[in-house]
Amino acid sequence: MVAAGVPLAGVCEASAPARRRARRCLRGVQVLAPDERLPLAWGVLVAVPDQALGSCAAELASRLGPEIRVVVHTSGAQPAAALDELRRRGRALASLHPLMSFARGDGPLLPLAGVSATVEGDARGVQLARGLARRLGLVTVAIATQDKPLYHALAALAANLTSAMVAAACEELAKIVRAKGWAHRALAPLVREAVGNVLATGDLSRLTGPLVRGDVDTVRSHLANLPPGLAAAYELVARLTVAGLRREGRISLETAAGLDAALTSPRPCGSFAVVMRGEEG
Repeated sequence: MVAAGVPLAGVCEASAPARRRARRCLRGVQVLAPDERLPLAWGVLVAVPDQALGSCAAELASRLGPEIRVVVHTSGAQPAAALDELRRRGRALASLHPLMSFARGDGPLLPLAGVSATVEGDARGVQLARGLARRLGLVTVAIATQDKPLYHALAALAANLTSAMVAAACEELAKIVRAKGWAHRALAPLVREAVGNVLATGDLSRLTGPLVRGDVDTVRSHLANLPPGLAAAYELVARLTVAGLRREGRISLETAAGLDAALTSPRPCGSFAVVMRGEEG
């Protein structure tokens, strides 16, 4: 907000380390503890974990001055109504969720110009939230309240879970090539290009690798050599990929059937014990 030239009256942080970080990043902006009086402002932006929205609304209800017209939260999964305690006190409500990853830390402030964001809430709240979004450079689209959980799940699938799979691949690759930092440097161009391809086309037309080639022997080898947890993840994602390739007409029905068979081939299940019970139990 500061980088976009939006006046920021103050920031309230619950923990002392967070307040110190805010003071370093937001020079000249008032940084407050939860028990301090809030500064004069026309609106409040709430960025807290989803499970804290209700308690945050209850706390703010007794602290907001009459000049506060709107309260906006940034949750992608929760509706504006999560702050309903404040609506009952006459404030307009909205949710404004930028589709951007905000990693914690002391890194540079992220530019928001051109970033997509969803907006939802009551009419006045949405109007004011859109005005804030425009000043930040966000490109907003309205979303129905009932669609927010699915929307957020899909965003997490595309970003958070992709990150987890890349991190797992880096960890395992580092056990093979032990040069410090090599794994993530080596995977970076591959991952960027692959993700860039699907974002450019919106489909699997530029997909490479054994699934689009129908290389069942390589798929079986992958499953046999991956650690069990990663093999299970590989199988699930591979099935999703095969279904997508078939739906788009990029592989034949025969090829899809062969890949499905490779993905269901018996694999070692680890050790187990058989306990024989006698007649007396």
